[in-house]
Amino acid sequence: MAAGHKPQRTCLGCRETFDQHRLIRFVPAPDGTLLVDYRRKLPGRGAYVCARRQCLLQAAAKGGFSRSFKRELRVDGQQLLARVADQQRQTIDNLIGMARKAGQGVGGSNLVLGELQRGSDIALVLLAKDVSAGIGNKVCLAAGNRPVRQPDWLDKSRLGVLCGRAERSVLALRSGPIAEKLLYEFSRYDQIAGDC
Repeated sequence: MAAGHKPQRTCLGCRETFDQHRLIRFVPAPDGTLLVDYRRKLPGRGAYVCARRQCLLQAAAKGGFSRSFKRELRVDGQQLLARVADQQRQTIDNLIGMARKAGQGVGGSNLVLGELQRGSDIALVLLAKDVSAGIGNKVCLAAGNRPVRQPDWLDKSRLGVLCGRAERSVLALRSGPIAEKLLYEFSRYDQIAGDC
């Protein structure tokens, strides 16, 4: 394999070819169900679909998975979307926890507002879904053109757990590889779950 060459795979939905790491991998279970292999770690032959809602639904509806694995598989497109979105949420949660452990996160509304007002190198701001409107508005205003996300599954309790605290309503992530990966995963999540 030439240096810099990345494996390519074809999406079962749109039939376009992409670098393998940009696609979502699926593998069949012995019972005929389809497993989402979001981290690409499961053994065996895999089939790939773009991280796009339409491609996943098309692959499920047109029997793409059964053809790819040359066996009948029970695939419900809506259930598959839900399972992919669940694995994406887990991935995002894990990245938030990694950011905390790496010292890349700043938690709490006052600390985050201070960092934003000082012009610190903040790449992403997360708001709990149940943050008060007043705090949410202040943070959004102070964030300026920085991305602000308010994930529908992260309430103050859950964000607090990920940050190693009782509760957190706001978390800012400093620029770096973890923040870049989080932004990437959020964009993929939007393409799968954005219209749910």
